[in-house]
Amino acid sequence: MKPISPATFLFCVESGVLEGQTVLAIESLRRFGGSMAEAPVLVVTPRAGPSLARHTLRDLDEWGVIYVRRDLQNQRDWFTYMNKGLAALLADELAETEQVIWLDSDVLVVSAPEQLLLQPNEDLACAAINKNVGSSGPADPHEPYWQAMADAYHVPLDSLPWAVGQRDNQRARLRLHSGVYSFRRGVGIGRQFVRDLETMLDSKVAFTRRLPQPGDDVALAFSVVQLKLSWRNLSHFCNYQMTPSSATYKRVEAPEARVLHYHHTLNSQEGASWFIRELEHFRPDVAGWLKPRLPLDSRPGGWRSLLQRRLLRSIRTSHQRKHEARCRFLVHE
Repeated sequence: MKPISPATFLFCVESGVLEGQTVLAIESLRRFGGSMAEAPVLVVTPRAGPSLARHTLRDLDEWGVIYVRRDLQNQRDWFTYMNKGLAALLADELAETEQVIWLDSDVLVVSAPEQLLLQPNEDLACAAINKNVGSSGPADPHEPYWQAMADAYHVPLDSLPWAVGQRDNQRARLRLHSGVYSFRRGVGIGRQFVRDLETMLDSKVAFTRRLPQPGDDVALAFSVVQLKLSWRNLSHFCNYQMTPSSATYKRVEAPEARVLHYHHTLNSQEGASWFIRELEHFRPDVAGWLKPRLPLDSRPGGWRSLLQRRLLRSIRTSHQRKHEARCRFLVHE
């Protein structure tokens, strides 16, 4: 009998590039996840779109995945990162374990990520890696944005705890990097996360014209505050940024990584070649497994799915632009 896992791994997938990324991430978990390799995996599609390719569904089944497709019909589903909140909401309902571990699809598990497991007194673990769009306080040029967001959530700005970025050592108001995080079921994170994403968008508060919405991380930080969650600053080695342009990637420390976050690197032959060359220096076993699987297929499902994706993207981009036209931009960079 297999040991009962305390956590379920959660992914969100849609027709397109996420298909190959998600299957690759799950296979890496099964092959290199050590004590967590056999943990249950829940994959969800929470908004309308083309069906996954047959080979993707076959691969998910082969790796023992529970796949759930459910259009939650959120009116703000033009915002891509709304999917992360909707996925957490579904995991709160569907997972059978006490904990849920969210992984972005563009990651590889290369060692047992046991640090992702919550301790009994913890509700959430998520890395605060660097300041980025965060605020270091009243004199910071980003402060007006965070103050406006706090007003939208009807909470004092100072209720956001301070966190020190693990890569830049800068102190900032809670600025999370939610590409990898763990949460405890039953404390209401999924529903609160969705609600706070909706509030973030409905506030019409924007960061900059180049980056109107910094992502879902802002909403998640306010969810932590409003639910009064006990949280841990997760090691950045569980969400290790490995791209050619990353200012923080260092080959000498990379062997300590548990989860590699490659973003768009594996979608091109050039990026894939760089990634493999680097891996060969510190994880030749992973490089040997990965090389024949690259570059990833960015157009699965044939021309019909491609046309459907393009149409949906056009419609959602139109909704996004209409939203941004009504926003107040708080930071000028």
